[in-house]
Amino acid sequence: MPTPNTPAICYSIKKSVIFYAAMFITILASVKYIDRGLADFIYQHSFSNSLIKLMSNTPLFLEVLAAIAVALCIIPKLRHQYGWLAINLTATFILASILRVSAKALFGRTWPQTWVNSNPSWISDRIEGFHPFAEGLAYNSFPSGHALFTFALATTFWYHLPRYRLLWVATMFTVFIGQLGQNYHYLGDLLAGATLGTLITHMVMFTTQRVKKYSNS
Repeated sequence: MPTPNTPAICYSIKKSVIFYAAMFITILASVKYIDRGLADFIYQHSFSNSLIKLMSNTPLFLEVLAAIAVALCIIPKLRHQYGWLAINLTATFILASILRVSAKALFGRTWPQTWVNSNPSWISDRIEGFHPFAEGLAYNSFPSGHALFTFALATTFWYHLPRYRLLWVATMFTVFIGQLGQNYHYLGDLLAGATLGTLITHMVMFTTQRVKKYSNS
């Protein structure tokens, strides 16, 4: 059951609609008015360093925690306590993996900087755009997979372990700082990944609540 410290969008339809509508508008505004200028600013001021690079890999920390949570279910005494957390983490991870690949292929956005095989980018070639269903890593910037996995897993943990909400919120901020600082993604990419990741968790939690309701009836 949700507690006062559980993310409100996980159990409030009204707040969910407001949240996703606001995020959709924010993503559009970022893509149109902010992304290119922000990428230039970050490149010119060279924020990249070892700490920023470490922060960009935030999903790995959450994936390790998720693996530990799933492994704990092997112990009978802990299965009751962590069973639903493990199920939700597994479902979230699978859905996030599928959505990450399909969404990147669907939108086909170019990257802010050139990273692989001389891919066209805003910094190197002043090229930025969406090319739906374009093939290759050169068109995989939108949405950010790192933000998608971070928000999907962090929101799942937050729902089940709200007492550690400051840690989950910290991981959300960290992935933004790391990915932007490295100029790996546009801000719009990260906002889209965060929104999709949260949506995945929302769907998983909604399904879980329905299953629990019918199983207890």
